[in-house]
Amino acid sequence: MIKNILFFLAALLCTPAFGQEIPERPDPPRLVNDFAGVLEAGQAAQLEEQLAAYARQTTTQIVILTVPTLDGNDIADYAFQVGEKWGIGQKGKDNGVIIVFKPKTAEESGRVFVAVGYGLESVIPDAVANRLIVENEMIPRFKEGDIYGGLANASRVIMGLASKEFTPQQYQEKVAGNGGGGLPV
Repeated sequence: MIKNILFFLAALLCTPAFGQEIPERPDPPRLVNDFAGVLEAGQAAQLEEQLAAYARQTTTQIVILTVPTLDGNDIADYAFQVGEKWGIGQKGKDNGVIIVFKPKTAEESGRVFVAVGYGLESVIPDAVANRLIVENEMIPRFKEGDIYGGLANASRVIMGLASKEFTPQQYQEKVAGNGGGGLPV
């Protein structure tokens, strides 16, 4: 209930009058939307293929969105607004995930956020998505200049959690035992 109230307030405060306008979903819809131009065409196509196959198998949608700027807006609010506007996940199941990445520039620091639909929160808690997955799967790769690797790693972990191949606790233990990221086996 509190989360619903917070989401409503965030949506209310982050309307286009207060922040960046949310882009229209591309037509035809894609799961990988590289508006910041940080992926090579082959990398984007490979991610798209993997995410589309996963969506067909499970009905869970994982969307990757890169943007060149957030215009000073909060990335979490932005991610949830995009998820809502684009209708990510199945209606009634709320089983969508959106990864929003804004690369570092000379003027702005980089940002990344994983917004998880309410229907997946039990298998992908916010703390796992935005602390463990971001910090262990994405940021180390991003620091090496490997944007694709970070997004691919995060996508694989999200798919594993959503499919219940491993639990959030098992993933957390694996990360803690490794001293870094890596997929549970």
